[in-house]
Amino acid sequence: MTRPCADMTVAITGASAGIGAALALALATAGARLALCARRTDKLAEILALVTAATPGPDAGRRHWSCRADVAEPADCAAFIAGAERHFDAPIDTLVCNAGYGLARTVADTTPADWDRILRTNLLGTTECIRAALPAMRRAPIRAGWRGQVMIVSSGLARRGKPDGGAYSATKAAQLSVAEALRVELADERIAVTSVHPITTTTEFIAAATVGALPRPTGTIRRAGGICDAARDPATPGRSVAAWRIALGPVVRHAVAGIRRPLSAQTAPQRRSASGTLVITCALGCPPAAHRWTTLHAPSTPGS
Repeated sequence: MTRPCADMTVAITGASAGIGAALALALATAGARLALCARRTDKLAEILALVTAATPGPDAGRRHWSCRADVAEPADCAAFIAGAERHFDAPIDTLVCNAGYGLARTVADTTPADWDRILRTNLLGTTECIRAALPAMRRAPIRAGWRGQVMIVSSGLARRGKPDGGAYSATKAAQLSVAEALRVELADERIAVTSVHPITTTTEFIAAATVGALPRPTGTIRRAGGICDAARDPATPGRSVAAWRIALGPVVRHAVAGIRRPLSAQTAPQRRSASGTLVITCALGCPPAAHRWTTLHAPSTPGS
């Protein structure tokens, strides 16, 4: 059963750039009401203006809300969720836990302070927003089969850590573990849990992650974009929530699909084609014993 995006309340963390900003724009165009947060208020104001301009209807200026929040601070997570629920006078329909950052550093060079900072942002920033949103979500009426949805933007590195990225990979693996546990815990309450696993996207993410890092070889990086589809329809087999060397547009489209049909979905890499394209499979359903495995992302190069 598909959930309409029109008038859906979606809260997105880390919405000032990258996947969060692209997802906000796509959902605004589809008629969703958005609560956005980020640390950089100047960038957040720019995105709020863009989503308002992209929103159909005469009341576009009143359909969205934003606030500054650092998800590494539990009080900020609670304030963001409470502010969104108060502004819209309704529970959040879909919470997108997107805020996070990378760290290009070997495990040996990663200090306790590095570990503390990245865990507080990438992992606890996710779990604290979820904890804050669940009480109202649990009381929400069932619509189109669901009371609500939690979407965690993880990474392909949740399944396979990479050199010079051990700390970041560990936080993404932890997010996946949280999603797998949570989707079973919330299944009877009709709250869907979707984890999204992009591989590499062309955003400012890589530049920020490599600040202070030693020079090292890098592969081809394209833009990111299909997450929106997963947000719209997490229940539909055949939906891809991850791809290798993806553009931001496809990532966003897949996330929107997962929101529209929120049967819990999580992706795992299976094999690499000759062209370097990753073929993705997705586990659909809860509990895990009911998972159906389906190939989601075919190679993009003809004949590969």
